[in-house]
Amino acid sequence: MILRIPIGGYTLNQQTVDALEVIKDDRLLFRCTFDVQPGGIDAATTGLADATTPKLLIVESAGQGDQVFQQLEALANVCDPDTRLILIGVQNDIDLYRTLIQYGVSDYLIAPVDAEMLRESIAKVYEGADVEENGRVIAFTGMTGGVGSSVISHNVANELAIQYEAKVIVLDMDICYGTAGLNFNLQPRQTIVDAIGQAGNLDGSLLDQYFMPFEERISILASPASLTTGVTFKSETVNALLKSVAPMGDFIILDLPHIWESWVSDTLNSADEVVLVSKPDLTSLRNGKNMVEYLGPKRGVDAPTRLLLNQVGAAKRADLSNKDFKEALALEPSASIPYDPDTFGKALNTGEMMSKVSAKNKATAAIAEFAKIISAREEVEEEGGKKKIFALFNKKKD
Repeated sequence: MILRIPIGGYTLNQQTVDALEVIKDDRLLFRCTFDVQPGGIDAATTGLADATTPKLLIVESAGQGDQVFQQLEALANVCDPDTRLILIGVQNDIDLYRTLIQYGVSDYLIAPVDAEMLRESIAKVYEGADVEENGRVIAFTGMTGGVGSSVISHNVANELAIQYEAKVIVLDMDICYGTAGLNFNLQPRQTIVDAIGQAGNLDGSLLDQYFMPFEERISILASPASLTTGVTFKSETVNALLKSVAPMGDFIILDLPHIWESWVSDTLNSADEVVLVSKPDLTSLRNGKNMVEYLGPKRGVDAPTRLLLNQVGAAKRADLSNKDFKEALALEPSASIPYDPDTFGKALNTGEMMSKVSAKNKATAAIAEFAKIISAREEVEEEGGKKKIFALFNKKKD
């Protein structure tokens, strides 16, 4: 078993900090991301009020008796429903342990803890769980050449990493003309061509050698952007590559070339989401209609196909409207990116993301909003406020 989850630690003792530092390199946890902060359970309640909750929380409390439950209720009010909690406390009381487990705490440890205790606790909490969860695979494809599908996909990847503190992997699948290296301002040592050459032997450790890092959370498998590789994709090699990559990130962004081959078709059919990037013109509308009619029966209603209009306003009076696309495709555009050649041009020429070039730009804001839509992570508001993580905490302690 290998976990790939974000882990948040809110500590009161240096022993706990040291133990968390040791277990980072354990085989069970080497794919996890750790965020360790001081202040214990009260700091966790404050810090998570406006932040994404990690999948596993390890928090310390120096409280006694009812104070512990008051702290836990406050924490539950700011956390997501699927978060698991390991509580480190000071009371060596079997009745307290049983009550905490009954109330939804995953495990209770008595301070001080060491690395072995924490490692065993985490293994117990996730025993039998489906921990090799695949990341969300999102395929971008342009309805015409030059529509900007690649630059949009790369900027959406950047927004997903920023907004959700997520691990994002970008696969540039355009062998001849891919632009990931340019857009992220990287000089790839090895490319996706090298990776597919090892498709039969790929695993996480080998793939790490091919990725190029961008900032802290984005990994890029770039294209060679060469006409002389002599390599073409096949469905079986692409499937093998995606099978190996999918467990390694929270989001897998596929930047597909504007071609129509069997492997492209198969990739679009199997992706969790498909984004059709279009200009607001007649050619994109026709091609988009063909694509929707082709993908619809194959993908079904539970696998979203999204329409994104780019370069809106470039032709002004000649632009087709959202209504035109909705009537022809039976698909409402999920986002419209305004035409802004100056900002996009500056970003492309300097190898920077739109959010860095102009964070308050309208096009940047539209990309950020679209990232929220395809993330499938936006919180569903319920009556009475946010969802709670520990359902039994909503009941008064007997």
